[in-house]
Amino acid sequence: MRGQFKAYRKSEIYNVFGASWGKGSASALARTGSSIGLLANVGVDATPAVNDFDNAPIFGEMREVTDTMGNVFVKVPKFYIKKVDELSLKTWEVSRVPYKGFYLPWCFWDFTNNRELPYVDIGKYKASLGAGNKLESKPGVYPLVNTNIVNMRTYAKNNNTGGLQGYQQLDVHTYNMLQTLMTIEFATLDVQTIMKGFTAGRYSADDKAIAATDPAAGNTIVVSNTTGAHYRVGQPISCGTSLGGVQRFYGRNITAIDADTPEAGQTTISFDGAPVALSIDDIIFNSGWKNGFSAGISASSGSIVNNSDGKHPCSYRGIESPFGDVWQFVDGVNSNEHQAWVTKNAEDYASNVFAHPYEQLSYVNHDANGYVTAMGSDPNNPFAAFPMAIGGSTSTYYADYYYQATGQRIARVGGGWLSGAFAGPWCWTLSASSSDASVAIGGRLLKKAL
Repeated sequence: MRGQFKAYRKSEIYNVFGASWGKGSASALARTGSSIGLLANVGVDATPAVNDFDNAPIFGEMREVTDTMGNVFVKVPKFYIKKVDELSLKTWEVSRVPYKGFYLPWCFWDFTNNRELPYVDIGKYKASLGAGNKLESKPGVYPLVNTNIVNMRTYAKNNNTGGLQGYQQLDVHTYNMLQTLMTIEFATLDVQTIMKGFTAGRYSADDKAIAATDPAAGNTIVVSNTTGAHYRVGQPISCGTSLGGVQRFYGRNITAIDADTPEAGQTTISFDGAPVALSIDDIIFNSGWKNGFSAGISASSGSIVNNSDGKHPCSYRGIESPFGDVWQFVDGVNSNEHQAWVTKNAEDYASNVFAHPYEQLSYVNHDANGYVTAMGSDPNNPFAAFPMAIGGSTSTYYADYYYQATGQRIARVGGGWLSGAFAGPWCWTLSASSSDASVAIGGRLLKKAL
């Protein structure tokens, strides 16, 4: 039976990992339960890091798996969550055991057979699009962008053929589960202080080619030294005749950056891929990172290259770019005039629905943009934590930004490569319509254990 619990026993209480917050401006949290005294460091490239959670239940049990179609996931074992939200106290706890007051995230529930599921598979990589318009989670490709949440939902469900079940896009239940795990493991609401993510990329109409280039001499773009200084070798770039346009190409890796070349004040940026000719005033910009970068990260979580400048992406327990890089669509939630509605079963996911099977939350989201100071709490839907108050900063409270708009809206989370300090696990935008698409917005494939 869902929600079944057992009383605490002294011999078992150490199965509970938690963190608590007194709701002051400081983002740092106090460790509770089995988390007390544990270290949670992250690594850079091949440098190892001491992280006591690597040997802990739930955290240390997350494993990479591959399905029959070659999609790579991180398998997260079933666990239970408890949240307390009072006037001057907020707590998060997780356990493999369903103690009293804990709930089972709906990603671990089979609605057809009314049973708990042993795990959920979260796409290790940002979603890409494969044959048959099937959403994928595979290395060596750039993320799918420039499509809307409705298409992304359809592409994910296209995998449910030939007896396969459970494929869907990222939803509010799974992402809140990840938020909870990150919050407890790193004991902070400001995860960017731990891993900045790819959040300080470049996206400016000023980054124009100042000379035409001939692909016969190799793929290059000549820009000013000022523009060239914003980019890094290994970063992804795209190029078009307009900012965000990909008329020239989408997704190439920078292979070299040579300042004062071919002459003083100019920088030549070289990139890989098929030959392409560029013209004066073509615009270059960063775009979503190619999947597979985490192969170079030895620690359970960490970044490639020193992450202090936000120029490179991070990985959380094998899940690449949980925030930053590209915005991620989040299914199972719709908003109308700042009132969020949620549903539990992925079979019911649809945009712009504000009636059964969607349920109206007991609180209203804030009606202005800003840094979040408080998330809403609905006792009947504890997974649904959206911004309810603003007024913080880059280093206080949740330290992540909130975007909103009137009208009917869908949800995105995490921020993108150009979000800077706005980005993070708690960065929500409830300002986009279901038709919105851009080069900075992508998604992620999930699979329930059906």
